[in-house]
Amino acid sequence: MTTTTVNRTWSKTGMGKLELLEAPVPEPGPDEAVLRTRLATVCGSDLHFLHEFPMPRGVEQVGMGHEAVGTVAVLGENVRGFAVGDRVVASCVVGCGECGNCLRGQLQACLVLGKVPGISNALAGCQGDHFVVPRATINMAKVPEGLSDERALLAGDVMSTGFSAVERANVETGDTVAIFAQGPVGLCATAGARMHGAGLVIAVEGVPERAEMAMRLGANVVVEPEGAVARIRELTGKRGVDVAIEALGRAETFAAALECTRLDGTVSSVGVYAAHRSLDVPVGLGFYQRKIVTSLCPSGSDRLRRLFALAEHGPADLSQLFTHRMPLSATDEAYELFGSRRDGVIKIALTPDVEDGS
Repeated sequence: MTTTTVNRTWSKTGMGKLELLEAPVPEPGPDEAVLRTRLATVCGSDLHFLHEFPMPRGVEQVGMGHEAVGTVAVLGENVRGFAVGDRVVASCVVGCGECGNCLRGQLQACLVLGKVPGISNALAGCQGDHFVVPRATINMAKVPEGLSDERALLAGDVMSTGFSAVERANVETGDTVAIFAQGPVGLCATAGARMHGAGLVIAVEGVPERAEMAMRLGANVVVEPEGAVARIRELTGKRGVDVAIEALGRAETFAAALECTRLDGTVSSVGVYAAHRSLDVPVGLGFYQRKIVTSLCPSGSDRLRRLFALAEHGPADLSQLFTHRMPLSATDEAYELFGSRRDGVIKIALTPDVEDGS
């Protein structure tokens, strides 16, 4: 049970406007769970949504944040397999569990949620005291006892998203892989490429602290964004890479990824292109006979359990991505810090100011 009646949530109230609003603690619907936030963070897509996406029509405020570890506070009557007090993570994109795509295990491509007016397929409100998980039975998973909050939280979005860039590109043993941009998702893609058996892993990054982290997580070499294509061609004997991963969400980075990929190679994009209505790419010799794949964050309870197992027993400690800690009450400052990329920031751990004992 919750011990507070007021729920404070950082919310978007207009383009670029972030405010801490108060409302009653939500009550769950029959298939929902209400979680008390233990640990949250700021994601690059939060910045995109805050500054680049228009407000949904007729909506005055939207709770921000889609990555968190929470404690189950209240369960809807149809939720199975969980109990009040459980420590859980929910996927940042949720599925209905009943449509054709969900039944194939592709909850992030749900054909129902997000297609019905008033029903979203995105987790929201994690940068607050409490948040609601829709269709909770299939969209969240218990965190193993031995797994820290920092390691567990990453499974809800950036770890799953970064690894999906590698999985969708079908990286094979010994493949040469270039990852453009070493933010949290790009760093997870770098770690994922190494875990999937890639040979030469090339990270593209200009921020020294992120370049250093890329080397720690499995990159063999880091190249500066300026002149990256020429340097990658040099490193691969002018052949190009087998797989190029675009993890920034900029047109020029997508074009560079395409240009440095070998004939019959793959460009895998997980960037969020919110600032672009279209992508203009050169259609010279570097365009033809390439495969382009895109992916959303693979979601659902089974995906979470698998990533928990990897986080607990795998070779890479991704919790080192958390470079800063701040209270939830300072989330607005966290947005400014994360957006500026200063002070070596990679990921910010946001924790409740005062534990309420619930």
